[in-house]
Amino acid sequence: MLVVIALLQLIMIGILLNINSKLKPRDYIADAMERDRRIREEREKKQQMEQWSHESSAGSRDHS
Repeated sequence: MLVVIALLQLIMIGILLNINSKLKPRDYIADAMERDRRIREEREKKQQMEQWSHESSAGSRDHS
């Protein structure tokens, strides 16, 4: 029984290694740089929106 389990595990490892070899390698550095760029752009956009909302609310108080 133990031999059958070990044999099945070896077959599964072989299948997984075969699948893994067919996948294209990931560029983790490029992925991280892209993610950081998107986060930075979203943060800058949010800051601009907050700045515009503060300017518009300050402008409406000046006119009243």
